[in-house]
Order: sequence, then structure tokens, then C-alpha cells
Amino acid sequence: MEKISMLSTLPPTKGLSPYTLSLVKELSNIVEIEFYGFKSIYPEFLYPGGTKTNEKEPKIKNVIIKNYMAWYNPLSWVKTGFSIKTKVIHAQWWSWFLAPQYFIVLSAAKLRRKKIILTIHNVKPHEKSFIKNFLNSSVINLANEYIVHSDDNKNLFLKLNKTKKKVHVIPHGVIEMKKPSKSKKELRKQYNFTDKDKIILFFGNIRDYKGLDVLLKSFSNIEGAKLIIAGNPWGGFDKYSSLIKQLKINDKVTSFLGFNSDKKVAELFTISDLIVFPYKEFEASSGAGTVALNFEKPLVVTKVGGLPELVKDREVIARPNDGRDLEKKIRYALKNLNKLEKEARIKKKEFSWGKIAEKTVEVYK
Repeated sequence: MEKISMLSTLPPTKGLSPYTLSLVKELSNIVEIEFYGFKSIYPEFLYPGGTKTNEKEPKIKNVIIKNYMAWYNPLSWVKTGFSIKTKVIHAQWWSWFLAPQYFIVLSAAKLRRKKIILTIHNVKPHEKSFIKNFLNSSVINLANEYIVHSDDNKNLFLKLNKTKKKVHVIPHGVIEMKKPSKSKKELRKQYNFTDKDKIILFFGNIRDYKGLDVLLKSFSNIEGAKLIIAGNPWGGFDKYSSLIKQLKINDKVTSFLGFNSDKKVAELFTISDLIVFPYKEFEASSGAGTVALNFEKPLVVTKVGGLPELVKDREVIARPNDGRDLEKKIRYALKNLNKLEKEARIKKKEFSWGKIAEKTVEVYK
């Protein structure tokens, strides 16, 4: 069995752990993995309570986990870089904030002639900034080959990075999450909803580019529906609270702000009829979108990044930052929930981790 190294996060560290855990579990059936991660990924004063979950470090066959790195200790980054013994290192890259750590680790690997494969989860930083773009590029330039999650991502990546290096397209797998023991009916009663309610869910970190303001305006015109907002606000929630009051939809909107446990997330997906991703701009594939597929839920998405690849029916793809078009797509989806549920089950099979692992190992070779 061949051996590779991987650089990313696994539970209990937050970051890219749900994605990495699913990928590593499947890869471990084909290759041995030396996994390099973090014992402390971000400063707690910047992310209070937001760097760790209550999960235990996983034990996976054919995987040795070495969580050496700490954000405050550059020597730990150097140690990681010079600990890598395998010919191939596969790094998961998603945040400009980690550029110093990744730059040191991958530079050390490059000095020692290792093959560096970089999976690019965000082709460019979500918020525009010269510094963020510079840090992003400093890591990207170190790789020998790249993996992105969609053809749109590949085209944008090649537009932003004039490179002749290989860029492979391998889909983002479905993020698996345990389904609740209680039924949908029981959970709706628990959360004070009725069987007749048409429930729309907005899920994920609440940031300007994700378009919650656009969704609120569209939703305000849809009769007989309820909206759940579940996520952690970046930069406060005041502007959304004000908009909810202004639109007079307080009685139709329920918010679960801050970090929601996996158990609660699973319950909220279970009670929902439709998941909406109203992103204004996006250059990646959505982990949250694949969570929705895990629960086989109908989706409405905007035509940005890899979101359109999560759905079969083109009628549920809205123009970004267009409230009227989003409203039209939501109305269509609410009338065709059974059809869209069947299509979500088909899409779920397309994003299986087994196929993704096989394609990834081909890149290693």
C-alpha cells in the first residue's frame, strides 16, 4: 500500500474537518496516510469558542495523525514541514489566514523535492483584499498540481493563475451527518412548527456575500412559508434584524444564531422543506450544500461557483443578487418539492466519496 501525507484539519479542530474526515476515511482504504494538523489553529480571542468541537480525535485505519502545529509557534510549522517523509503531500487549502503556516510547511516540503498537490476550496478569498489575494497566491504558487471541485472553479482558477501546471476537477463529496432519532413530525412540534408549515432554511456562516438580505426581501412576498436562519454572524446581525422588522416578517422568521451543534443542525435540516443558498458571489463549492444533499433536501441556489452543480432542475437556479428571480425560483420549488426530493437523492449518489477517493489517488500517481 502506497503512503501519502495530508495537511488539513480533523475533529475536534474546526476548519475543514467534516470534508477532510470523509475524504481521509475513504482514502485510507487505498493508501496509508500521515496526517498533519493543528493543536491550535486560530487565536481564541479572535474566535472565542469557535476553534474546537466536542468531538474526539478520530481513529482511522491506515492513518497516523500528527497534530503538531500551533498558530503561535512558528517552530511547530517548521517541524511539520521537515517531518514529512512521503513523496506526495496533499494539502487542503481554504483560508488565507493560514498562509504563514502553509507557506512554511510546503516550502520545507518543496526544498526536499516532495510532490505538492493542493486542493483549492476557495479559488479566491471571499472578501476582496490585496493582502488576502497576495497571501493566497503565496501558497498556491508552491504546488505542483491542483484539485478544484467544478469546471467553473477550474476556469476561474486558470483565469486568475496563469499556470501550465495540471488542474484536476474532482467533486466535493456529500458531508455526512447522522440523522435524528426523532421523526420530522416530533421535531416540528419540538421547534413550535406545524405539519402544514412550509419551512425554508438558510444555513451557514452569515456573511454579506451569502445574500441573506436578498433572501429576506424575496421571502417577505411568499405567503404561508416560514424561514429558519441558522448560522454564525460575521460582523453582527443588526442589519438583518432591522430588515426583518422593516419587512414586518418577525412572526415568520426563527433564528438560531451562533454555533449550532451537529445534533441541532441535523434537526433543522430534517424539519425543513427547502434549503436556499442565495449567494451574491462565490468561487467555490459549498460544503453546506452537500449537507443538504445528505438529508436529500430540495435546493434553490444562485448561479455562482459550484452551487448549480448541486441541482438537476435548472428552474431552481436564480440569478445572483436578484430578489425577484430568487422569489420566482422559491415559489417554483415549493410547488415541486416531491420532484426535487427525488432529484436530490440522485445527486447525492453522484457525489459519493468512493469515486472521489479513486480519482484523488490517480492524481497522486
